[in-house]
Amino acid sequence: MIQSLLLFFVFVIPVKGQNAIILKDSVRIDNTFYVLEELKINTANTTANTAIYKTLQSTYDVFDKPYIALPEQRIKAKKDTLSAHITENTLREANYGFEHYEVYYDKNDLLNVSVGIQSYGSPWEAIQYFCFDLETGKNIALKFFNNPAEVLKIINKKLKQQGVKIKARTEDLANFKIVHDHHAKIKGLEFSVAEVAEYRNSGYQQFPVFVSWGEINKYIMTPIKKRLL
Repeated sequence: MIQSLLLFFVFVIPVKGQNAIILKDSVRIDNTFYVLEELKINTANTTANTAIYKTLQSTYDVFDKPYIALPEQRIKAKKDTLSAHITENTLREANYGFEHYEVYYDKNDLLNVSVGIQSYGSPWEAIQYFCFDLETGKNIALKFFNNPAEVLKIINKKLKQQGVKIKARTEDLANFKIVHDHHAKIKGLEFSVAEVAEYRNSGYQQFPVFVSWGEINKYIMTPIKKRLL
């Protein structure tokens, strides 16, 4: 049973770059703290920003609301929706989902992020990765590679070496995070391959596959590669 709800003021945490920050608010439900998050992009290109927000907001059905332009307003809408469910004691049956954002790369107008979700009161969770061009607002993850078939071969070979009996699909090439060291030197890409043939109560199992920069850089489109160096 939900006993109490404590709300705190929104606070901002800068993350890994000059263009993206994550707005956060926290709530307490049954003596456990939960975090509400929203990604905010600090660039003057409002057209591109709007396109990115629309893509991210359509990833999961968090609540029955249309597109919300301002991240500050959307995190408030999340809090208001959560408060209403608690007041009406419908939080569990609503399958309310808490979104979680990660920023992996934010440089040279490339923004590599993920948005995950965890359902309240159930083990279900999911995650999606994106690589946005901040000049256009488009997700260019599937346009990253000049030879997708060869990249799939590398990933599938590594899956086999890990003892994983599935094969990556073309769609899996869009699910990656850019891995770099503390000096922003690119170390490689880590792909997240979903086992879509078997659905569990917790969602589709994800298998991480790291491909080093030495293995993959020749398969990255030259204009994109220049923005990574």
